[in-house]
Amino acid sequence: MNTLLRPFSLLILTAVAAGCTTHVKPTLSKAVVEARAGARTKAAAPAACGPLSSPVSVGFGFGETTLNELDVPALENASQQLACHKDAVAVVVGGAEEGHGTEAEQATLAASRAQAVLADLRRRGVPAERISVQTKAPEADARHLIVMAEGRRW
Repeated sequence: MNTLLRPFSLLILTAVAAGCTTHVKPTLSKAVVEARAGARTKAAAPAACGPLSSPVSVGFGFGETTLNELDVPALENASQQLACHKDAVAVVVGGAEEGHGTEAEQATLAASRAQAVLADLRRRGVPAERISVQTKAPEADARHLIVMAEGRRW
């Protein structure tokens, strides 16, 4: 074992004697410098709002009323659009699979899906007064972001 360590210890002693262990402070990259400078300055103004892109589709599994991870991008998009368009209202329309169950069961399922979407938008900071829950989608309007809470067909 001593014979294996001897060459390495000699190498280390040689490096120290030659001055290879100087203390050099690393320089920051341009990206780090710009990021730090940006953190100290006022945030950039958001880009201009584009038109509302309706409808936003939020799908549920057969007979399901809970949201899943597939719906996160659609709901995030909807909340961002509403944040950008301060005068817009989200119209959440609940839906159910036709032909499965009674009309009353379908209405209950549709309402539960709409409430799940409403609750998620509220959690994302959309005020309750800017969310409407309806049974049918209104006519296309520049003030409405239609969010369809519907069953997926797999």
